[in-house]
Amino acid sequence: PSGGIHGYLSRFLASGDPTFQHIAIWTLLQLLESGDSKLIETINKSDQVIKAVREISEKDVEPEDEGEDGEDGEAEVVALAKRCLEISGTGVVPPSDKSDGGSSFGGNPAYKT
Repeated sequence: PSGGIHGYLSRFLASGDPTFQHIAIWTLLQLLESGDSKLIETINKSDQVIKAVREISEKDVEPEDEGEDGEDGEAEVVALAKRCLEISGTGVVPPSDKSDGGSSFGGNPAYKT
């Protein structure tokens, strides 16, 4: 596609369509989980992609009843976006979780920096 993988991710993330965002986030997660340091570095250099993933990760959604797929699907996209930021190392500690001086990722002691 035009713009290569970067163009594809950028367009799908910016689409506003939860299905396209899910596809882009899932694709990005697969790339990040490859563990390829050069690829991860390249992804991290894309402010446009990282900003879009961060915006998706900050959406305030709560899973509803199992019958309401729209909300559950959106909650899944948010969770995948958070995982992408975690793996890429570009996650931001929310202000409410900085009571320990910001020494852990997302307030989770398992992610000490």
